[in-house]
Amino acid sequence: MEFFNPFEEEGKWFKGNIHTHTRNSDGKFLPEEIVKIYKENSYDFLFITDHNKITDYKSPFNDFLTIKGIEFNKDGFHILGLDIEQSFSTENLTVQQIIKKTNETGGFAIICHPYWSAITSPDILSLSGFIGIEIFNNSCEIEKGKGYSTIQYDEVLQKGLQVFGFAVDDCHSERDIFGGFIMVKTKSLDKEEICNSIKNGLFYSSTGVIIKDLKIEDNTIKISFSPSITVDFIAYGSNGIRIYNEGIEFDYAEYKIKGIEKYIRIEITNKENKKGWTNPIFL
Repeated sequence: MEFFNPFEEEGKWFKGNIHTHTRNSDGKFLPEEIVKIYKENSYDFLFITDHNKITDYKSPFNDFLTIKGIEFNKDGFHILGLDIEQSFSTENLTVQQIIKKTNETGGFAIICHPYWSAITSPDILSLSGFIGIEIFNNSCEIEKGKGYSTIQYDEVLQKGLQVFGFAVDDCHSERDIFGGFIMVKTKSLDKEEICNSIKNGLFYSSTGVIIKDLKIEDNTIKISFSPSITVDFIAYGSNGIRIYNEGIEFDYAEYKIKGIEKYIRIEITNKENKKGWTNPIFL
């Protein structure tokens, strides 16, 4: 079994958005405006990821962290390069070379909104070196009804690719903020610690559901969460199960691991259709 369980790590939970635009590309707000908006709404950190350029803006607040990033656009793919200090020309690079160069510069890469981009699972499987996929993008959901990419995600997981799933805002205006976020477990609100925890999968994704605890004991997954109406233990093919209670809210669920699932990820839905996602447990 391979699973870095953030609930077993020492530290605190920090809330953040990893996909954010400003007026330096196609966002509505200045960097200082968007930072203030997120801080005032109980976020702790923000990656600023303007299109094909680095926005160098440092948060003026001691209790709010900004981290540099970029959104590369190439051959139909949108790739987040996170914790990257300087941009580079992608004119003569393939998508795979962009990912490779992002890693070589000390950053890490995430594939953006596959459904919105018409990116299929074979397209994704042709690449390597990225740490995850956006499984929910708030802007794509609001603008086009194409925010969820969990089918593409499951297809690549079923082929054995071990990558994480991220919920993001994208954030171009006041319409598409506070919709998708990640909760990261670290010892402190420090750039290196936040980025290391993300790269190691020490986070969960959400559009509103709060996951309170997750344990694996006696080959049983035990998870508690804010009141919800369904819990899906999603695994390879027809494995896994949906737990529900005829629309009545509950806050705890269990799943006995059979050993044939290959991977198990948990998707929780509340009565407002808000969701929470764990990263996969790989068997």
